[in-house]
Amino acid sequence: MKLHAEENRPPFVTWYDDMKHKGFTLMEVLVAVAVAGLVITSGFRLIAMSYKLMAEVQDERKLIQAAQNIWLRFRVEEDMPESGTDSDNNIQWSTEKVSVQVDEDYELTFRRVTISIGEGRSTVIYVAE
Repeated sequence: MKLHAEENRPPFVTWYDDMKHKGFTLMEVLVAVAVAGLVITSGFRLIAMSYKLMAEVQDERKLIQAAQNIWLRFRVEEDMPESGTDSDNNIQWSTEKVSVQVDEDYELTFRRVTISIGEGRSTVIYVAE
């Protein structure tokens, strides 16, 4: 049942009253802000992880390059020291002689070279003598 005042209202007033109730509630806005915050936080975490991974990959490449350079030095130089340090690149290496009995009358000797770079990164190469 409509009241007498509502019946005499022009159509645009009714349309305006209906528009007052269209919009977002406070709860909808809070949920949208929370979801956006989670997405942004996840994005920053992903970026931080990718920077860390890139640094690890660069360190690994530097270690491999150092190992190749030291291997070449062992192959070219006759008097390569048992251990050494490259202070410019923060690289250290040490060697030990290892032999493996291949046959009853043949023994294979080689150098086991441990190459370290920075803190905690190292690799081992084997150089035949």
